[in-house]
Amino acid sequence: MSILPSMLFSQASAASDNLIKLPELGTVASSSLTIEKEIRVGKAYKMMMRSRLPIISDPLINQYINDVGLRLVANANDVKTPFEFFMVENKAINAFAFFGGHVGIHTGLFLLADNESELAAVLGHEITHVTQRHLARSIEARAKSNPATMAALLGSIALVMAGAADAGMAGIQTSLALSKQLAINYTRSNEREADRIGIDLTVRSQFNPSSAATFFGKMALQHRYSSKLPPMLQSHPVTELRIAETRIRAQSYEPLVPAPSLVFLLSKARIMVRFNDASNDTITHKIGLSFDKPDLAHQSAYDYARSLMAFKKKNYPLALKLLKPLLKNAPNNLYYLDTLTDIYLASGKEKQAIAMLSKFHEYMKNNAVISLNYASALIQDKQLDKAISKLERFLEANPQNIPAWSMLLDANQQAGYSIARHIAKAEQYALYGNFEGAIKSLYKAHNKITNDNLTQARVESRIKQLREMEQDLKNLKI
Repeated sequence: MSILPSMLFSQASAASDNLIKLPELGTVASSSLTIEKEIRVGKAYKMMMRSRLPIISDPLINQYINDVGLRLVANANDVKTPFEFFMVENKAINAFAFFGGHVGIHTGLFLLADNESELAAVLGHEITHVTQRHLARSIEARAKSNPATMAALLGSIALVMAGAADAGMAGIQTSLALSKQLAINYTRSNEREADRIGIDLTVRSQFNPSSAATFFGKMALQHRYSSKLPPMLQSHPVTELRIAETRIRAQSYEPLVPAPSLVFLLSKARIMVRFNDASNDTITHKIGLSFDKPDLAHQSAYDYARSLMAFKKKNYPLALKLLKPLLKNAPNNLYYLDTLTDIYLASGKEKQAIAMLSKFHEYMKNNAVISLNYASALIQDKQLDKAISKLERFLEANPQNIPAWSMLLDANQQAGYSIARHIAKAEQYALYGNFEGAIKSLYKAHNKITNDNLTQARVESRIKQLREMEQDLKNLKI
């Protein structure tokens, strides 16, 4: 379980083959790396990752992973940064945490977990890396043996953010190279602390204390005879000693086995079908369904996965048939409502989708699943002005929601609102750290404005703000 962003770049999808290999953080005394600077560096890395990694934008998956993560954070000690959890579409088994409370999970690791407690054990471990400032402590230790500075790292990030991607990445690769053995030695010395505090955190959050040992053992067993280890096992060896230590530590707590989590199982089903090539056999195996005495949660997740598969194969009648019993038992379940919306829209029944979603939207205006589905249905029904209004309201509360900006851009383009289209495009660029592109797009909008002093002033203010953000990154050094 990596605490270094290097794991991200080394495990990019096939669509991201040009990423750099294993960049590692430079060295500087941790006393110079304040919490405020950690947060700023973390934001810069996240912008860079958005444009280079297949980060999943599915609102249901995002909501679930953050619900579990923040439940753990609420019980953690020494929390000094906000936390954000996200999923990366990648079959490799990996998890990572980096500056500013950013924690990512690969889909491959999520699918290896059999229950919510095992997922929580991974998240608790990564949260501990952040709260214990292991990254800053690693930098301090390395400063004694390597003259590289954090300023070189941050200068390279600034180049990337400013648009000079090749130069920035080359700078990172040159400035941050340390020996692989040093990285492994650091990890070994801190993994015990992350294991110890992480297990205690999962217990205080009402998860199974044995889940860490179970998950580690499963990883080790799966790759015992493999010639190519997954990223976590390469830099974070799961030894028999480590498994034994986590098992013994778990035995010091009262046994706790939570009931199966339906939301975990629905998320797992969704990932299997939407982000992996799943068959009925693999769904049965990975959901762990027992046909002798299946519990309701596992059976519901299995039927949900089958509905998703039918939809994926464009068999909309079958998808609806499988979904209807689930909706009857849980009419407000967002997973089922999202799939029902997809079926309606794919079948040309956008008015039915609008009628259904409008009722939920009345009291769930800031819910991403309802709001984005509602806007999508309105766009398909050519109610563009209404869709634009709903999206703008949603984005006021959720300004970093990339799918919402994409939909707003599309709606404005279809409606012929070129000024608003350029503004939406600028916000998209800014979220990816492309400030030059964002400013150019805002100037295009500015040049088209006539007799609208309010919009003109708003665009000018945003241009100024983006320039300040760009300069802030360039000046970010220790």
